[in-house]
Amino acid sequence: MRKVYYIGIVLSLSILTLASCTPISECKNCEAVTYDKNDGHEISRESAIEYCGQSLNDKINAAPVIHGNEKTVWECH
Repeated sequence: MRKVYYIGIVLSLSILTLASCTPISECKNCEAVTYDKNDGHEISRESAIEYCGQSLNDKINAAPVIHGNEKTVWECH
């Protein structure tokens, strides 16, 4: 019976330790912003949406989308 008790304590402490090491996802508000490629002036800006974790990383690392003379990028803050 003592072995079961000690195993339960060890497992509980292990789970708590692992949970405490898990980083909290960082979140930021990101907007898709379109610029004129020729002069750099802003053409439009979408409403900001909050992204966290991998979704945030995807937005931060996204390549600009170029269509004609317009370049759209994600700006996160």
